[in-house]
Amino acid sequence: MLINLNRQILICICISIQLLNAQDLHVTNYNFAKPYFNPAEVGSFSGTIRLGGIYREQFSNFIHKPYQTVLFYMDSPVSNGLRPSHWVGSGLQLSLDRAGDLVVQNIGIMGSLSYHIGLDAKYKNVIALGFQFGNIQRSVNPNRAVFQDQFEGSLGASKDLHFIQDYKDNYQDYNVGLKFTHKLSSYSNFDAGIAVLHLAQPNIRFKDGQIDNPIYRRINLNASYGIDLSDEMSLTPVLYFSKYSNAYNTSVQLLWNYRFFEKSDKKQKIKIPKDYQISLGVGYRIQDAIQFIVGGIYKQWKFGFAYDMTVSSASQFDNYYGAYEVGISRILSYPKKPKVVSKFYCPRF
Repeated sequence: MLINLNRQILICICISIQLLNAQDLHVTNYNFAKPYFNPAEVGSFSGTIRLGGIYREQFSNFIHKPYQTVLFYMDSPVSNGLRPSHWVGSGLQLSLDRAGDLVVQNIGIMGSLSYHIGLDAKYKNVIALGFQFGNIQRSVNPNRAVFQDQFEGSLGASKDLHFIQDYKDNYQDYNVGLKFTHKLSSYSNFDAGIAVLHLAQPNIRFKDGQIDNPIYRRINLNASYGIDLSDEMSLTPVLYFSKYSNAYNTSVQLLWNYRFFEKSDKKQKIKIPKDYQISLGVGYRIQDAIQFIVGGIYKQWKFGFAYDMTVSSASQFDNYYGAYEVGISRILSYPKKPKVVSKFYCPRF
């Protein structure tokens, strides 16, 4: 019994570390975590400051301490660039990812810089470059770990427990990204991006350990294409692909958006957009889960909820209940005060 328990704990440690190594932050609703997946997204919006966050919980129905992901970010187009159609963006993000009874967790703080190049005066075509840098701290909580040699007093303290006790390590991390945006209409764009995370491939190790565990580079690709069906409705197919070492993650989604208008002039039939929109979506993460997405916009507030229904072999353990997510963001706009040039006229005598 004790041997089996010992093996189960070791297996949980290995699985948790491998999952955190391979998957980093793992979300379904990409719209609420864009600055994390591609640094070129930082400052890519119309406004002064963008605040956002997302919470994800996975496998909560069969793991006592489920996988939990929390991300907060803030970014802004802070200044003009080398030309009138260029601008610089900056941002800051905080992340927490934890898993399992041993609470294997990553806590990260990252700063971001981006440079956006408008290829025309109306910003219909924009290329952006982004860079992120920061520190990631990894730790394990061994309070719930029980090993066989803990019950054998003649052997002294548990060597296995000492191996993970007070384990804590940190590493510097660097990410780069590239993004292209083509504006199709007032409400739809074509977006495509590529990012490389863990550019320097840092190493981590257990306490008193001699073996380095490399954090391999992760490649993220994304693309979306907005299609206006009418003034009110649009469809947006979305593709997301991620590769880490020999692990692949591919999601395809279809988002439907509905905008509300009110007529201000019956003769001219001018439509004025209201302050709210709704959106629905469905997706599929290949060989893993079916995704259901619900969202909305009210004034400058954006809300989103996503649910993953497991359809892989893991469904026999979680009863098809994979994960849920809640996201929120807001864009704050503070228009600059106009510069008034005072003139003094000298009267003629």
